[in-house]
Amino acid sequence: MSDVPSALDTAVTTLTIAEPSVSVWPYVLGSIATLILAGYFAYKAMSRPSFIIKQIRRRNKKAMKKQGIETSEATIDLDKLLSAIEVHATKKRLSGPDTLKLLMPLNDQRRITSAKEMYLTMQHIARDIGDQRLAAELKNKSAGVKSSSKLMAGLFKRAGI
Repeated sequence: MSDVPSALDTAVTTLTIAEPSVSVWPYVLGSIATLILAGYFAYKAMSRPSFIIKQIRRRNKKAMKKQGIETSEATIDLDKLLSAIEVHATKKRLSGPDTLKLLMPLNDQRRITSAKEMYLTMQHIARDIGDQRLAAELKNKSAGVKSSSKLMAGLFKRAGI
């Protein structure tokens, strides 16, 4: 035959030479940078007060639904408190962890041993955020709450008391 290489042989040789010269590192670095950026934006989204409050509401609603007491006065009062905290945190531009610090007294199992103390704790939080109207409303309700109600038993069970 002929000693002149055919077009097919030239194309195969060119492809085998071109393949090793393409580096994989730009793709690896691009993927890492994309993952870091996605993680940063996800953290920023989850660190907002509205996201934190929404998660707490969803968790409380699920626990109350399990107890069969979704529409009770205490859940409505807790929802009012969470709404006030969300407004306060948004106005003051608080981060997610700072918003959770406002709610820390509600998680204190040593402090809350009865329904009255739970309402007083909610009143304390309302005063801390500057909502005097809600604090007065919670104070009035703390005087008349029954500590042996099914709702309070469910709330204490959820809180681990």
